[in-house]
Amino acid sequence: MLRLEFWLPLPLLGLAFWVTTGLVTEHSFKNYHQSVESFNITPAQAQPSNTILLIKVKVDRDRNFSQVKVKQATQVYQNQEFELATTELEQLETAISQKLSLSPEKVRQLLRYEIQD
Repeated sequence: MLRLEFWLPLPLLGLAFWVTTGLVTEHSFKNYHQSVESFNITPAQAQPSNTILLIKVKVDRDRNFSQVKVKQATQVYQNQEFELATTELEQLETAISQKLSLSPEKVRQLLRYEIQD
């Protein structure tokens, strides 16, 4: 059978273990917060031009309107569609750049035309 000499030091060992692990944990958390730099993304930093992959314009000269499809890469792929009441290419580029808040140069890079007569 186990004697008193065995049972007496057990509470002292438990207390020592508890204090030691508490100190180690506190030290780890203090060092963690000092080494972590915050990284914040604000909506002002987001650039919509980077998310637009393609602008496809279907020009219908018989009906005098153009159908615009915009493919965007956000967390999921999104498609946006709208119609413009013009078939002139310069007017289309200007209207699209205003609607999407992009520069005309960026719109020209992303544009693909399909012209129907």
